[in-house]
Amino acid sequence: MTKKAKSKSVFKVLLKILLVLLVLAIIGAASLVLINKHVIDSTRDDVYTLDAFIGNNNSHYDCVIVLGCAVWGKSPSPLLKDRLMTAASVYNSGCCDYILVSGDGLNPSDYDEISPMTDFLVEEGIPADKIKKDPLGLSTYESMLRAETEFGISSAVIVTSDFHLARALYDARAFDYLSVGVEAIQSGYTLSKSNYEREFLARGKDFVFALIKPGR
Repeated sequence: MTKKAKSKSVFKVLLKILLVLLVLAIIGAASLVLINKHVIDSTRDDVYTLDAFIGNNNSHYDCVIVLGCAVWGKSPSPLLKDRLMTAASVYNSGCCDYILVSGDGLNPSDYDEISPMTDFLVEEGIPADKIKKDPLGLSTYESMLRAETEFGISSAVIVTSDFHLARALYDARAFDYLSVGVEAIQSGYTLSKSNYEREFLARGKDFVFALIKPGR
């Protein structure tokens, strides 16, 4: 085989590999779109605004689960404050027995979401003995898993930001406890495009986790 023929052959092989990778990428992207649609559509009927939930709820739940996110120093970020204020309002409506704060408190000397969340709720008038803490809620999936395995809940109102709520509910449903979601209020800031982009990818990950249930 001549040098030219060898080069042609290598080029054809590379082209085939690129085409296969392109097809796989298209299939992967299409699958991710369908998974996102499934996660959102399957939880849509149980997602409420705060006003709609308080105005229409007649059920009682074990607890409100409020999911952590960024803290600034020892204070909740504006996004987290809105989640906490919403959780306090849900609790004060009388629909549950306590609030479970779930977030990253694995190494509190370096980074701690749990203490600022707890302190904020106490400042909002929630009794300290009505707040339970999960410092190992290091991801949405782990928070929902541990709500069942470590705290033994059978029903919950999940409070988090609107872009995050469908996935949180979907993860909770994987563990068969009754759950509804309340969108956190949004005050004084605009969510960035990256919030929604990360969530789009995270739904794909948690869809798989909900199937195989690692850690259970």
